[in-house]
Amino acid sequence: MGWVALVAFIDTFAIVPILAPYAKRVLSASDAQAGLAISLYSLANLLTNLYSGVLIDRYGRRLPMALSLWGAGGLIALYPLARTPEALMVLRALHGATSAVFVPALFALVGEYGKANRMGAMGSTGALIGLVALLAPPLGGIVVRDYGESTLFWGVAGLMAIAGFAALYLRELPYPPRAAEQVMPLELWRISALRATFLLTLAITFMMGVLLFALPVRLEQAGYDAATRGRLFGLLALVAMVLMAVLRRAHLLGGTLLRAQIGVGTMALGALGLSFASTPLEMGVVAVVYGVGFGLTFPAVHVAAFEHAPSHRRGTSLAMLHACYSLGYVLGPAAAGMAGAAGAGSVGALVGTALLLGAVYTCSRASRCQA
Repeated sequence: MGWVALVAFIDTFAIVPILAPYAKRVLSASDAQAGLAISLYSLANLLTNLYSGVLIDRYGRRLPMALSLWGAGGLIALYPLARTPEALMVLRALHGATSAVFVPALFALVGEYGKANRMGAMGSTGALIGLVALLAPPLGGIVVRDYGESTLFWGVAGLMAIAGFAALYLRELPYPPRAAEQVMPLELWRISALRATFLLTLAITFMMGVLLFALPVRLEQAGYDAATRGRLFGLLALVAMVLMAVLRRAHLLGGTLLRAQIGVGTMALGALGLSFASTPLEMGVVAVVYGVGFGLTFPAVHVAAFEHAPSHRRGTSLAMLHACYSLGYVLGPAAAGMAGAAGAGSVGALVGTALLLGAVYTCSRASRCQA
C-alpha cells in the first residue's frame, strides 16, 4: 500500500510545480489561464468526489483505485499533445475526474488497518506522501531542465500505470457496507465535527493552491530556474514529512481537531509571508512555515474524517473531505491568478484565517469536536 501511495502522488508533486510556468511559456497562457489549468483538475475532482465515496463504501477499495490510477496515467500521457491553454484545461479536467476515487479509497484502507493508532497510520502514510513531495519536485525540475516537460509527463504516466496493477494486489479488510440504503453525502455536513474538519481541510488546500501558483511564478519572474523552485517545494515536504513521522499520537497538541486548527493558523502566517518574500532564502522561510502547518493538519483531518463518521459512511466521509481538499485547490490558484503573484499571499492568509475561525466557532458549539 505504501508503494502505491508513493507512486500515485508523483502525479501531483512532480507535475503541478512546473505546470503554471509551462502553460505560460509553451502555450502562451495568461496568468489567469495558467491558474485555471491548475485549478480545473481540482474542480473536476471535487464534483466527482461528491459521489466517489458512495462507490467506495458499496463496492470496495481496490478495483476503483486501480481504474483511477490507469485513467490518470493515460491522461497525463496526453499533456504534451496540448497545443493551446484550452486543450490543457480539458485534459486537466478529465484527469481530475478520473483521480477522484483513489485518495479516499487509500485513506479508508489506512484507517481500517490503523485501528488502535490511526493517527500513527495516517501520519506514516502522510510521511510517505511527504517523501514523494520531497523528492518529486526537485527531480521533476531537473528532468524538465535537462530533458523537457514531455519526458516528465510520459515518465509519470508510466509509473501511474504500474501503480494501478499494484493496487489490485492490496488486501481489503471487512467493512460494513449498506448498499441498500440511499446515501446522501451532503448529510455528513450536519455532523459538527465533520463540518469543522471539512472547513479546516478547505483552508489548508486554498493556501497551498495560492502557494503552488505564486511561488513558481514569482521565482521565474526573478530569473530562477525550475530546479530552484523544485527544491523549495521539496523543503516544504521535508518539514511536513518529519512532523507527520514524529507526532504520531492523537493526544499530542490536544487532539486531532485542535492540532489541525494550530496547523491552519501556522499556514496562514506562511501565506502572509508569501506577500513579502522575493528571494530564494525568503521563500525558503515561507516553505518551512507552510511545511509545519501542513504536517500538523494533514493527518489530523484524515483521522477526524474517519473517526467522526458512521462506520458504514467512512469512505463517503473521506471522499467529502477530499471534495473540500479539491475545492481549495480550485479556488486557491484561481484567486491567486486574479490577484496576481504579488498579492496572492495576502488573499491566502485572509481566506485561511476566515475558514479557521469558522471551524473554531463550529467546535465551540459542539463538545464532540473535542473528542
